[in-house]
Amino acid sequence: MKKYRRGSNKPHFYHAQHNLILNKGLDHGLANWGGIIIHPVESQQYRGFEQMFVYVAVGTGTNAPANNQTGLSSEIARTADNLGLGAGRTRQRLSDGVHRITFTRAFDYSQANGNLTEFGGSHSGNIADGTLTRELFRDNGGNPIVISKTSNERLAITYHFEVTLTPTTETAQGSINLLDNSGNVVLTRLVRGLWIGRDSNPHRDYGGFIGDNGMADRIGHWVTSQASNMTYLDTTNFNGGRYGARLAYTNGNYYRDVEGERGPETNNVDVFAYGLAGATDSQVSYKIRFVDGVGADNPIIKDKDYRLRLALRMKVNRV
Repeated sequence: MKKYRRGSNKPHFYHAQHNLILNKGLDHGLANWGGIIIHPVESQQYRGFEQMFVYVAVGTGTNAPANNQTGLSSEIARTADNLGLGAGRTRQRLSDGVHRITFTRAFDYSQANGNLTEFGGSHSGNIADGTLTRELFRDNGGNPIVISKTSNERLAITYHFEVTLTPTTETAQGSINLLDNSGNVVLTRLVRGLWIGRDSNPHRDYGGFIGDNGMADRIGHWVTSQASNMTYLDTTNFNGGRYGARLAYTNGNYYRDVEGERGPETNNVDVFAYGLAGATDSQVSYKIRFVDGVGADNPIIKDKDYRLRLALRMKVNRV
């Protein structure tokens, strides 16, 4: 948080602290994974969890933040503008699977004047929709403080939203069962999975997290020689079976299920892996590979006359 005196672009007050993502925020991010909000000022697409920071609100409430809250205690103003005091949104890849997304929102001289005690982020410009994050302004010791803003000052609030996606190496190994239409187990396969982020696009793994289309995508061949960038080869829509769908989200679950399907085709196919893509025409961000007991490729042989439906689950939690 920074305050700027009238006519100055250099802050005379600066303070940094943590912010709490509410349960409502986790629910919104997952329920809208793949949904799009066009930012009212920037005209940029905000997807999934990024929607929590389209607006920033401030208020005068002093109740301690709690996960089950739905907004500020006493909101007085919100804004989607940055007034040139910072970038509206920037994305930075810190390491494999680790991303920092920065949002700046600012209140002008005539906005949010008074003694401020709380702030939070929101997807909506309507106060009735509450906020998806909430925190009190605090000093370096963690004690609540009051931020006094006058008509001779502008107030800028910058959020750093950090995301860690795991696993980023193929070390976790489990098993999945393939079922027939009656629910009978017809095949069991060991699997390994990872968030990728090792190709020419440094945000490829993050793209699957925010979910442009959020599809279980490109269910097809994966070959060992391409392990460095985890490229998926099949890009053809097989009778409507290539792309998947997000299953309905239930508030409080904090996970999102996605299904993808390969339909009938001309020849039998060896399916080495499948994954999750941020967009229907993007490379895969998350990969699940079929392996044997020593971790070598062990593809599923898909009969050309049958359909193969595969699923994955993305789960989130705050730290």
